[in-house]
Formats: sequence, structure tokens, C-alpha cells
Amino acid sequence: MIAHESLRLRPAYALAAVGVLAGLVVAAWGSLFAVHALYPSYVSAFTTPKVEETAAAPAEADMDLAARTELVLSGLKLDEGAAPAAPEPVGPELAALPAPEPAPLPTEETAPAEPERPEVQNVAEAPVEETAEAPTPQALARLSEEDLATRAAAALFFGAPEEVAEAPEAELVSPTTLAAAQSLRPRPRPEDVEPMPAPKTIELAVAEAVDTDTPVASTLAVETSPRPRGLPRALRAAFTPRRNAAPAPQQNAEPAPQAQSTPMIAGRGCGRNHARDMPNRPASAPGGTTFISSLGNGSGGSRDNAIINELARGNMPGFLKDLQPVVIRGQDARGADTEIVICVTPDYLALGSDSDFVRVPLGLPAAASIAKRFGMTLPTSRMVDAIYAQANVKLSPKPMQAGPQMSSTNYFLRHNATIEGQRQGRRGLISGHKKDVVIASRMASNPGRVAIYGWHRSRGNPIQPVSTVHGASYADYSHGIRLVSKTAYLNGRAVSLDELLSSRRYAYLLNSDGPLPGQVIRIASR
Repeated sequence: MIAHESLRLRPAYALAAVGVLAGLVVAAWGSLFAVHALYPSYVSAFTTPKVEETAAAPAEADMDLAARTELVLSGLKLDEGAAPAAPEPVGPELAALPAPEPAPLPTEETAPAEPERPEVQNVAEAPVEETAEAPTPQALARLSEEDLATRAAAALFFGAPEEVAEAPEAELVSPTTLAAAQSLRPRPRPEDVEPMPAPKTIELAVAEAVDTDTPVASTLAVETSPRPRGLPRALRAAFTPRRNAAPAPQQNAEPAPQAQSTPMIAGRGCGRNHARDMPNRPASAPGGTTFISSLGNGSGGSRDNAIINELARGNMPGFLKDLQPVVIRGQDARGADTEIVICVTPDYLALGSDSDFVRVPLGLPAAASIAKRFGMTLPTSRMVDAIYAQANVKLSPKPMQAGPQMSSTNYFLRHNATIEGQRQGRRGLISGHKKDVVIASRMASNPGRVAIYGWHRSRGNPIQPVSTVHGASYADYSHGIRLVSKTAYLNGRAVSLDELLSSRRYAYLLNSDGPLPGQVIRIASR
């Protein structure tokens, strides 16, 4: 049974083999026909026959080549004497747009002369002449030009509508020459089209309207910059409303008086404006000698209270209100050059009038109380050194016999008379004639003590180093109370003196121990 089925399938295999052989024969015949019919056209389309060979070829070969070309191109044939027809409009939007005039092919008559430009070498040295009869392979170049005109007509063209003129008859050139001419030579501009004038820039218009000397940016910067440019200075001044100008001073008017001050510290603000909390002296206030003599030889807190109460009434000489500037220069903790100006009383605190006053020593509680009442504080040892260095009246120390009588009121009067004998009526910043009650960092570890420093000799070295051996209420004839304004000037800027004393950056310029503890600063004006 199986053998019988195998015998039945053999005719089918035979038919399949015959079909395969027939397909191979047909394919071989088609390939032969394609090579025989199309290969000459393919070769002639990309090569230019020489003039001699074209003239010698028989007419029958040309006709056969033309017939095969027409067969390949499906009947497309170009009329050499007529211009290519305009294509149909692509859509409703493009139909309304005018078609541009196609550029004529460059010929020997229409192309501009370029003597300096080297001519492009072509495969055929001589120009190709037109054939009078059937289309030659050069017709393919004309077809390419027709396709170029078709695509140009469908493109958008912004300009005035123009009628499409018939293309003049041009001499055919080879495809190689045409491609070289299009790549090297731009399309000539039509003669009847005038270039559009460049618009006037905004800067030029503004410059003509306002000021011709105003600098104007380039046109390219104006047209391409995405950021709007600001108004010119002259135009901005014209748009700005003018304020009422101050009246011109009269020529006959007297010049305003100018404040007299030291050039180094001019404009630092020291003076009576820092002594606004110091009251004026009453006309009925007693003289200094009379009031101090009335206190007797007592000492301690009772005498201090009587003195500060009288000072609070304003019973003090008026020259104490003329605070003097003291300049301290150096580098702060960051190494920056710094100038600090402090305002100090020209002399130690005194009671009485300008002609009859007595310098009054006080204990620390009384001195801090009156300093707070007047909005001031006590100096540091470094401030005392600067005061002595810049004082215009330097007095040498005049010690008296030591003993318990040093704290007596009689010693106060006697030592004050000695100083007045040294001063001889001189005014200004005076120093060297008393020790100063100061604030020091060691007072934080020695509570209930008063710090004393100063009494400089003529060479500038003090007799008394910083000392806290005495109790807070102790005072003797050699002590003096110099007040310092709480407003200082840091590089010309008004600042709080307490903040400078607590600053890690600036405190070393004012205090040899650096920043003062907060409790010490509060003790100085409690």
C-alpha cells in the first residue's frame, strides 16, 4: 500500500521541476532583455558623447535610442520650443500665492562675465549643440529643470505678485556643467525688484529726538536682543519730574559760621550733644568750695550721696559738658584697619561753677550712679592711656602725704588747689593730675572692689597700675571720675560703646584684657 502511494506522487514532483525550470528560463530571458534594452540608456544618461561621435552616429541608432527612452519614461517627452507649463495649485492656501519667475539657465549670453573666476572643467570640453530631431539624453536635464520649476512654484513667496513670463529659449548644457554652475554661482536678482530699506532703529529715533551726542547701540543689537533696552540718560531725565530747586543764595548774605574742630576728628559728633542728660546749673547753686567745706571731714557713703545729689541738680561747671574726642586706631581681630572715637569729659567730675569748682573723688557705687544719670560710663585703662596721650594739657602727679587723712574732705580741697596752680587757667583736655576709677575684667572675679589706674608721669608711664585692693566705696584725694559717653564712633558710624566693649572683634582696641564681662559693663553705669 505504501509503495503504491509513492508511485502516485511522482508526477507531481515532475510538474514542480518543470515549473522551476520554466521560471529560470523566463528570468534569464528578462535579464537579457533588460541588459540589452536599458543599459545603453543608463550609460548615455550619465556620460556626454563627444561631438565627433554624435555627428558620425547613424540616424537609425538615434531613433532607436529615442524610442527606448520614450518607452522607459512612460511617454514623457519635452517640447524643446515651449516653456514648461505651470503646475496645478497644491491646495486652497497655495493657490492664492503667485508663482515666482523661474530663473533662466545660465548661458553664454545671459550669464554675467566673471573673468577672474576659474571655469569649471567638464568631461566634454566643447559645448553640446542641440539636435534637431529626436530628444537626446540631455532631455533628462531639461526634465530635472522642469521638476525644479514645479517645486519652486509650490513654495511660499512673499512679494508683489508678478506675471510669469515665458522662459527664453536657452542652450542645453550637460548635467555636470549645470550642477557646477548652480553650486558656484547664486541666482541673479531680478532687475525690477528694489531692496527693502532697513527700518530705523529705536535708538536712532530717540537720539534724534533728544540728543545727538547720546551713544547709540548697533542696529543688530537692537533687532536681535530679547531684552528691552533702558531709556537713554537724556530721555530719562526728560521724563523725570523736576523738584523745586532751592533758591540761589544772595550774594550779599554773610557766610554761615563753621564749627571749629580738630581735622583728625572733624564730624565725629562729640561735644554738648553727648551731654544732653547733664542738667544746667541753677543760678542759686552754691560754689564748689562753699559746698564741699559744708560737708565737714566726713567720708564714705554719706558724703558721696550729698555730692551726687548736688551734681544731679546741675551744680557743676559748664565746661564739663564740652566732651572731647579721643581717637583709638588699630587693627581689629580680623586684621582690618579700624578707628574708634570715644567722647570724654575734658576734666574730672567737679562740683560748683566755672570760676569756683572742686574736683570730687567718689566711690564706685556713687560714680556708677551719676554716670547712669548722665547716660555715660567709666573708662578702661587703655582709654585712660589714650586720653593722656591726646591731652593738650598734661599735668604731672602731685602726691600728698599718705595716711588716713587721704580720704578727708580737707585733702580734697588742698589737692584741688594744687592742681589749679598747675593748670593756670588752661582749658581743653586735661590729664595726668589724678588716678582714674576704671572698669577692668578682674572686677568680675573680685566683686565689691574698685579698680584704680593712672596718674601718668611726663614720660607716659602711670604711677598706679590696675589695682583692686580697695573696697568699692573707697575714695581718696588722688582719685578722679572721668565720664565717657555711651555713644562711640566706629569708622565714622555711631555705635554703642557697651557693644564694642563686649565685642570679640573690637574690644581689644579699647581694653587690654579683651571683651569685658557683661556684669562689669553693668557695674560701670548701674
